[in-house]
Amino acid sequence: MSNSIQGIVRGALRLGKLFLGGKTSAATVLGGGTSADPIVMPTAGTNAVGIWTSSTATSGDSRLAYLRHYFSGAGGSGEALRAYGTVNNVTAATGGTVNGAHISLSVTGASGAVSGSGHASRHTLDLGAATNPGGTLSVVEVDTSIAADATIPASAAFLGVNNVGSGKLGLFMRATNMDTSACFKTGLTAATVNAATTAALKVSVNGTTYYIPLATAIA
Repeated sequence: MSNSIQGIVRGALRLGKLFLGGKTSAATVLGGGTSADPIVMPTAGTNAVGIWTSSTATSGDSRLAYLRHYFSGAGGSGEALRAYGTVNNVTAATGGTVNGAHISLSVTGASGAVSGSGHASRHTLDLGAATNPGGTLSVVEVDTSIAADATIPASAAFLGVNNVGSGKLGLFMRATNMDTSACFKTGLTAATVNAATTAALKVSVNGTTYYIPLATAIA
């Protein structure tokens, strides 16, 4: 019996919980290990959980995993999914990368194609009819949590865009269905923009520093 199967067999059903790998957990349904006592994975190139599926359906959606969490208590907060990768007091990613999450959409085979839209990652802000949620909402939130005495590399950025493969994307961004009366302006001239430009965002393109001008107003 493999070690992974043995770990599952050792999982105990206790008080309605299934503990994997012989490790207790604070999870209410299924879990294994804690931050203080994790399930150790000493072998390189292994996955704690691996599930491979193949849908042969010719219509309709299929999903490898569907997670939906309802916040049904007033004042509650949290996530439907929280993924956390920690570099634990070692130098990691020698010749590789470390990621909190890595999501890919792959098209393979000579006949592989997408009729419609395909996204490596899709994020949707969904507001139901007649809702008035308030708060500070965004479709994508990009933030940092950096200690005051941490050393920030000069190359660190809020967004990293990298053409990794031999084929290169020709567009940096594609925007559709933009509201030209609100978040998108047309018909600008150098005079109307330059006169109000008071700041700029610093970016790096192919190792060269550029600045995106910011204007306080558009005439």
